[in-house]
Amino acid sequence: MSVATRPATPNFGGMFRALVLIVAVVGTLIPVLWMLISSMKPEAEIFATPLGVIPQAPTLANYISLFAQFNFAVATLNSVVISLGVVLVSVVLGGVAAYGFSRYPFPGSRVLLGGLLITRMITPAALVVPLYMIMSTLGLLNNLVSIILGIAVLNLPFVVWILRPFFDALPREVEEAGLLDGLSPFGVFWRIVVPTAAPGLLTVGLLSFIAGWTDLLFPMSFSTTPDATPLTSELLQMQTGYKIYWGALMAGGIYLTLPTFVLSFALQKYLTKGMRLGY
Repeated sequence: MSVATRPATPNFGGMFRALVLIVAVVGTLIPVLWMLISSMKPEAEIFATPLGVIPQAPTLANYISLFAQFNFAVATLNSVVISLGVVLVSVVLGGVAAYGFSRYPFPGSRVLLGGLLITRMITPAALVVPLYMIMSTLGLLNNLVSIILGIAVLNLPFVVWILRPFFDALPREVEEAGLLDGLSPFGVFWRIVVPTAAPGLLTVGLLSFIAGWTDLLFPMSFSTTPDATPLTSELLQMQTGYKIYWGALMAGGIYLTLPTFVLSFALQKYLTKGMRLGY
């Protein structure tokens, strides 16, 4: 006896989600692809009419000019120092603060935690003037330290909110066992808590690096000297009152984007896991 099978009904919900994702990916990649193509065109070809998609005479001259004509060597080093500095300050201070909120609650701690989230909602431009006055009083203007501290101040509330759930999920019995084994409270934190929260620390570390690498507001506000200029500020030097170096600007955009793209792609597994566990 044959059993009649019902025809499979199309999964319209899944098809719609897939379509939305495809549109989002294409919409995101098209500007980057266009920037990459333009970076390999001579400047005359960028403004050619009709506009061609494929470069007729591909060249790397725009990338060479980043170091020959502009200050990209020093700017790259500055961006690396700023990004790593933001990671260090954000992970260390944010990790300790998140652990404190998780393990040592005090009257008003929930209010303070909510206040941290509110500060993250404030537009960064509103904090530039107060921070500028503080950095000026401390004599930190035209210094990479001021840029690191400025970015880290805005990044810390986000780090605390991401890391606190990781510490909440860690059984207290594990820490108590460490104390019984003779570890100090700091030893428990360093040898037990930190390794357990490694996915979260890696997540906030990557996001902190991206924040330091791509920020323009604080470098533009706190530094006016070439020795303390990161890549984001150096790109502004390609737009003068007489000319915009479009070819070099496109090449600089690709140069600035590539490290964060490679890091995000290489660490996407840990980034996804950290964000999922963090929320």
